[in-house]
Amino acid sequence: MAEIKIKIILLGNGGVGKTSIARRYTENTFVSTYRPSLGVDFMVKRLIYKDYRIKLMVFDTAGQEFIASLRQRYYFAASGAVIVYDITSRKSFELVEKWVTELKREAGEIKTMLVGNKLDLKRQRTVSYEEGLAYANKINADYFEVSARDGEFVEDIFFPFIEKAV
Repeated sequence: MAEIKIKIILLGNGGVGKTSIARRYTENTFVSTYRPSLGVDFMVKRLIYKDYRIKLMVFDTAGQEFIASLRQRYYFAASGAVIVYDITSRKSFELVEKWVTELKREAGEIKTMLVGNKLDLKRQRTVSYEEGLAYANKINADYFEVSARDGEFVEDIFFPFIEKAV
């Protein structure tokens, strides 16, 4: 059985839940204490799909600006990118454009997902579903809203990358 390797890079500001999404997907865990990533964390999920062994490598990047030069080297050979914002933080949504610009500069045109995280806090939302979807359409990305805390829809983010690879 052939093994397919898929490299996904997670991008977005600090505190939007990139690490929580990566951990929920790869380990099915959630840690409620926020600790900023320092550099890049690497997690792996192995699975079987359509008679292929899949090794999905998730590169969870730090969102802080001072890490930008370190982050650049992790774009190489990425199969796709997940840009995350917090649906309760308008500022994190407004800064998505910065991440799109960096992604295009460093990786070119690769499969991209725009993800609004913290769906479990939807009563506190400051960014509507329609706004997120419209921006995703503008940048030619798929759009998902998820809850890393509850695990709701997190697997859906990664499925299109797997489907494209097989």
